[in-house]
Amino acid sequence: MNRKTFLPNIAFFDSGQGGLTVWENVLKRFPQLSTQYMGDNARCPYGNKSGETISRYAAEAAFFLASRNASLIVVACGTVSSVAVNHLQKIYKVPIIGIVEGFCSHVAHTLENQKERTVAVLATRFTIKSQRILEELNKHHINSVWQKACPLFVPLVEEGIASGPLVDSACDMYLWDIPSDVKIVMLACTHYPRIVLPIAESLERRTGRSVILKTLEGDWLLKLGSKSREDPIFLMESSVSIVRDVEDYLHKHDTENILRSGSQQHILCTDSPSQFGEVARIFTKETLNNVELVKIFFEH
Repeated sequence: MNRKTFLPNIAFFDSGQGGLTVWENVLKRFPQLSTQYMGDNARCPYGNKSGETISRYAAEAAFFLASRNASLIVVACGTVSSVAVNHLQKIYKVPIIGIVEGFCSHVAHTLENQKERTVAVLATRFTIKSQRILEELNKHHINSVWQKACPLFVPLVEEGIASGPLVDSACDMYLWDIPSDVKIVMLACTHYPRIVLPIAESLERRTGRSVILKTLEGDWLLKLGSKSREDPIFLMESSVSIVRDVEDYLHKHDTENILRSGSQQHILCTDSPSQFGEVARIFTKETLNNVELVKIFFEH
């Protein structure tokens, strides 16, 4: 289809449905925004692929979205953001933003004069292995960083298991050795906000401290500490910084055709639209009227 067929839009890309948490929060702030969201569910999960494969998949997705008149591409995936965004920014003219830089900057701003405190990073195996978040935090003079890969979180969320003994056991297993001086816990995978309460409860069991979720709407107390209420742990997720990055882009560019009444929302996937839609309900309350099957793969 010709590029001109599509309204200028902001495009979102993830390996599956998790990035819908980011897409939904952006739409809450800008309800008249024209968007497209694509989940490459035919080839997910990306977290167990090589860096070369992830970069190739991401390049194919970016090319496809750019061909559909994307004015900005948001990589709403921690794994792709960790390995491929810098490469994509070099090979495509369309602006591309990921999770890592803005998220780490937001964490640094939140810490302010407490940068000696520990920041914990919960993410996929590949995101942790890439060390991108660690490197970015170090640039902000945050040097006490504890990282933990949490591979069970994604399948639990995608099975619709957001609470109960299985989730509690997984949280306790991953968080049992989190440093006692932790101040911020970064949820560096878009699936993890769906189990934010069990994570908070596990943190309170481990540290006895209150746990607060920082959101665009303000701070939410998730768990009151049994031992200490004066020094809460902050839980932070990536959509807050992405919304701010999109807002900054809209302020700096001509957005007359992107922000308009009669805006369009396109939800795309690379396999089984009906199954994609079923899982998508876990990540967004927005109505997904028609999930469109698309082919983005290059012939090799």
